[in-house]
Amino acid sequence: MDGISLYAIRHEITGHLPLKVQKIYHPLGKELLFALWGHKLKSYLVLSLEGARPFVGIAQHKPDTPRVPSGVCLGLRKRLEGGTLRQIRQEGLDRILYFDFSGHDELGNARDYTLVFDGAGGQGGIGLVQADTIELSLTPARSRLAAGSEYIPPEPMKHNLLLNPDVTHLARQICSSEMPALMGLISHVEGIGKEHATSMLSQAGLPARKPLTPDDVEPMAQILEAIREVLANRRFSAALYILRSGEPLLGVLPLHHIEPARAYRSLLEATSEYREYSAHFEQLKSLESQVKSIHKRITAKLTAKLKAQEEDLLKAEEYDKYRVWGELIHASGRNLPRGHHEIKVLDYYQNPPCEIYVPLDPGFTSSENARRYYAKYSKLQRTAKVLQSSTKEVKSQVALLDEIKQRLIQADDINSLLSIQDELMAIANIARIRIPGRKHKTLKPAHAKKVSRKRGRNVETLQGPDGTTGYIGISSAGNDFLVRHLRRPGDIWLHAKGVKGAHVLLRPAPGRDITQSALDWAAILAAKHSEAASSGKVEVDWVDAGAINKPGGSPPGFVTYKGEKTIMVNIREDEDRDGHGP
Repeated sequence: MDGISLYAIRHEITGHLPLKVQKIYHPLGKELLFALWGHKLKSYLVLSLEGARPFVGIAQHKPDTPRVPSGVCLGLRKRLEGGTLRQIRQEGLDRILYFDFSGHDELGNARDYTLVFDGAGGQGGIGLVQADTIELSLTPARSRLAAGSEYIPPEPMKHNLLLNPDVTHLARQICSSEMPALMGLISHVEGIGKEHATSMLSQAGLPARKPLTPDDVEPMAQILEAIREVLANRRFSAALYILRSGEPLLGVLPLHHIEPARAYRSLLEATSEYREYSAHFEQLKSLESQVKSIHKRITAKLTAKLKAQEEDLLKAEEYDKYRVWGELIHASGRNLPRGHHEIKVLDYYQNPPCEIYVPLDPGFTSSENARRYYAKYSKLQRTAKVLQSSTKEVKSQVALLDEIKQRLIQADDINSLLSIQDELMAIANIARIRIPGRKHKTLKPAHAKKVSRKRGRNVETLQGPDGTTGYIGISSAGNDFLVRHLRRPGDIWLHAKGVKGAHVLLRPAPGRDITQSALDWAAILAAKHSEAASSGKVEVDWVDAGAINKPGGSPPGFVTYKGEKTIMVNIREDEDRDGHGP
């Protein structure tokens, strides 16, 4: 989230101000949640610097929070709860926002506070400022927002396009910097991050990783002018992009070098879904790393065990040698006293028979050595049988681990990883391998519930016109079930355009095509099961179900699609026809 993203988000939140502060939460070390209430907005404002990744946006759900609030959280509650968020300011186009609150001190007197969100570099942080002094801080003492000190923002070192600099002169500076174009643009222009800069260079046909030349001044100036015009007119285009790794990106300007996964009318809606997707992706990556670590440890232990058992089996399978030695000593008819290291005997197992030397333990007579060889033969014979069975079992476990490894490479959702983890732990228990540092209980996210294929509890089935069948996902898990398990060739997929809602599958009767009346019926279902249901008229996208793509690692219910068509649905007219209107 670069400075331009924060600028766009700040302006959209500002349109909802003032907002009443109902509750404050401190779920993580560098993250705050404000439950805000207003005439047009009732949601959670998130301010986060977790993982050195600045985020400001909206969350639809409150995450798990500590049972005992932190001291900073209690301090913020005393000062700001019941107060009002009046204004949001920004330090140029840098990643620094100032949230101005009307609150009260510990004695109940009215006070004005400023919460500083400083995401500019490693010395930033989140702190509450009153009368130029930082009263509360979420960050270490070495940061710019150390408690008890005065907050001094970093000096601006880049050009702010909102101040209308000479873009041609700035373009010449970038082109003469001898830096790669991407670094030159980022280091000279305030607020622009890597992805937005890469997009601009891609659109202009300029190389991102090579230094620019004087011939590139004009296209660079056009890039700068385009960014300035977007900022001045606040014409933002919020969209979610998915990298090959499955990691999500939020763009407030079009990212021309990446295909968008989903576009949004509202920046705040985009931040909400981006945060949900990011949390799911981080949980997926963390679980994937944990499962891979378990697999690696079990594989190493079982491979070492198999190697040791095969070596022991090779030795144990020599047991027949000791039986022969014992028989040859007895057949010699000689009983040497103690002190001899070997005995000369006739080996009649060879053809022709020949004399050989059998080793002896000098602490025993030759007869005693013969009895010891018989005992050793019996013991190794039993050991070999046990090792043969055990080696066979370990080989099967190693083969199973190889098969699990392939499934682990292909796993792209939390439920699959949890299933693989259970299998690995079962193997570890059988092999008596201890897995250190593993929690006894793995908590599954609320939006990653398993869907029963047999019962389909998260899917509603309805009979439609002309023999069609409609399937409605009544939760994110149900939406996921429709895409992953229910859709078939010939189905039509529908969803309310640009808002959250249920996925709908329309299936034709066998051997028949879908009629317009059936399509209209399914579109009404999608509209009624969406957040736009109360607005009356709703746009509904529909597309062949085969065009739906489920990105690897995406949260349940998240899909992308192309080539859609749109139907306008009037819910109120439909209700009036059915006799259910007001």
